[in-house]
Amino acid sequence: MKYKLVMDIEINSVEDLKKLRTIVEANNLDKPNFSEIARNLGIDRRTAKKYYLGDDKKERKKKKSVIDKYYTIIEELLSENSTQVFYYKDHLFRYLQREHGLNCTRNNFNYYILNHEEFAKYFRPKGNSNAIKSEKPFGEQAQFDWKEKINFTFKNGEKIIINVGSLILSASRFKVWTIYPSVSLDCVLDFLANSFEIIGGVPKEILIDNATTMMLKARTESNEGIVNPKFQQFADDYGFKVVPCIAGRPNTKSKVENPMRVIDEIIAYNGTLNNLEELHEKLEQITNEANSRICQGTGVPPILVYKKEKEHLSPLPQEKICSFYKISTIKATVNLNALFHYKKKMYSVPSEFIGKKVTIQVIENNLHAYYNKKLIAVHEIVENKKIIYNEHHHLDMLKQTFKKHEDIEDYAKKHLKELEKFNEQLSEFM
Repeated sequence: MKYKLVMDIEINSVEDLKKLRTIVEANNLDKPNFSEIARNLGIDRRTAKKYYLGDDKKERKKKKSVIDKYYTIIEELLSENSTQVFYYKDHLFRYLQREHGLNCTRNNFNYYILNHEEFAKYFRPKGNSNAIKSEKPFGEQAQFDWKEKINFTFKNGEKIIINVGSLILSASRFKVWTIYPSVSLDCVLDFLANSFEIIGGVPKEILIDNATTMMLKARTESNEGIVNPKFQQFADDYGFKVVPCIAGRPNTKSKVENPMRVIDEIIAYNGTLNNLEELHEKLEQITNEANSRICQGTGVPPILVYKKEKEHLSPLPQEKICSFYKISTIKATVNLNALFHYKKKMYSVPSEFIGKKVTIQVIENNLHAYYNKKLIAVHEIVENKKIIYNEHHHLDMLKQTFKKHEDIEDYAKKHLKELEKFNEQLSEFM
């Protein structure tokens, strides 16, 4: 077999160097003069050799991300040992913004999570339900629902079950979210009465589900259902129409159902908060952020559209009617020991409210203390104690009293034990 060997080759570009190497190796020739080739092509000798050897792919250095410094924090938050729960990447993103000063776009954060398999597998895709998109005029409708039975754990290990009432104006998507211990009708009426005050008026209709607290008989495709007479009276007094959704059609309340996942953000604080007051404050922050973010449905933050929708709401009824539907409240003055009186017992509030009048609301077996409609303390109603001090209120009070005292926390624990003994002694006479 005879082969016609090509002994000459023109080198016009660096790409031709790969062909040159093939010929040189096939014919067992000496390596070319890279310096001469480099001069002819006007390139560096090392560049010529690199292309000859086929090592022309640029090694790109992995670009560092501003999120890299949060890697350990994210790893801890998403670990199996963490008590905190993040149902969506958005929840984790906003938590890191609030609590750790993360400064990046949401798209970059999502990209970072998805490109780290150890983080991406934590989140599961959510199925999308089909629904016909419909809109209501300003002031026409609000949608009400509960986010029920949320398990929450405080920093000290105490576990509670909370429910979050949700009222959303259909046109502006403005949201009101509040924590309640139960979903009883009394809590429903209290939540709606207070929510109407917050939004400054009453929508023409309220879309509800078929919960037995509001509906004696569920609405179906074949019948209109029966509204609980007490809830219907509330609706008549406030001047709105009750519109139950058809049973089995959750998409009817999509404007209130879809944002429910934002309420789940509260679970991100599992094991990090001290008490119910802090939990209320954190939900208030989450609510304000949700009302300030651009809504995907309207393209505008709800707070901006709400200012226009508020003009179309019906006026509130007389104060006497409003107060009738709210959970019973009393007024109390905080004494110099940061305590207020309720049924011959004394309960604590933060020391900054000494001398001020607070509003006490009795919800089931708990006292909720408010100042200017802001929750400042929650106490369980007790029968066998005379003085009930919240541990944080007690420590705060002692710090105010003994400003230069060393080991004030140890002294506070000792003092609380003395109060417990005092309560035990008094209980014999109660």
